[in-house]
Amino acid sequence: MKTPEFFDAEAAQWNDRYASDPRFRRRFEKITKILDRIIPSHDGCALDVGCGTGIFSQYLSRKGWTVRAIDASPDMIEQAKAMDASGKIEFSNDTIESFALAPNSFDLILCLSMLEYVEDDEVAIQKFHQLLKLGGLLVVTVPNKAGVLRKLEGIVFGIRTITRDRVFSGRGEYLKFQKRQYTPFELDILMRQLGMRKKQGMFLSGGLTNPPWLLPIVERRFWAAMYGAVYEKK
Repeated sequence: MKTPEFFDAEAAQWNDRYASDPRFRRRFEKITKILDRIIPSHDGCALDVGCGTGIFSQYLSRKGWTVRAIDASPDMIEQAKAMDASGKIEFSNDTIESFALAPNSFDLILCLSMLEYVEDDEVAIQKFHQLLKLGGLLVVTVPNKAGVLRKLEGIVFGIRTITRDRVFSGRGEYLKFQKRQYTPFELDILMRQLGMRKKQGMFLSGGLTNPPWLLPIVERRFWAAMYGAVYEKK
């Protein structure tokens, strides 16, 4: 099964996870808080790459942004179109590698849990840099290779693989399709080399959301399963 086919199989229930899964809700809350701090409430053009069913695209659209959204999964795009009640978002089945638009077209690009799946991450980042206006912002989230929770996930998936799905069957299916993971340092250096400068970073637990007092502990560099950052085109 190729990556788009995997996400095609996930499309029907993907949007519901933001309502039913505490991990998805926490992710949405933290990322939208970051967006509230870094972008104005209106005006601007945004590109949501790997948009899934479009929940972040819809968020930006409600704030008055003009939004283009692309995803490699046809079924994700069909779900996104069906859920866009406003009809204002331009969704298309596309990849960042083949996406064609004039340079300097966007004030903001979202790349949320997408970079780890592309064949060539440097090519993707260079494309982001090309598409962004000077001073434009790129918001990225990736698996945090340095995080304890991510390492534990890898152990569980390794046991599943060795036992041929007899133990932990179905856990971490998406790991079959990831091309890479990053430490925060690795991602920041890669972005700097390709012309992007970090404005701020964040960590998401990815695995734990309760009890609330535990979140500040696990949402740190050496615990969190995900790393996110805001980069600016200089």
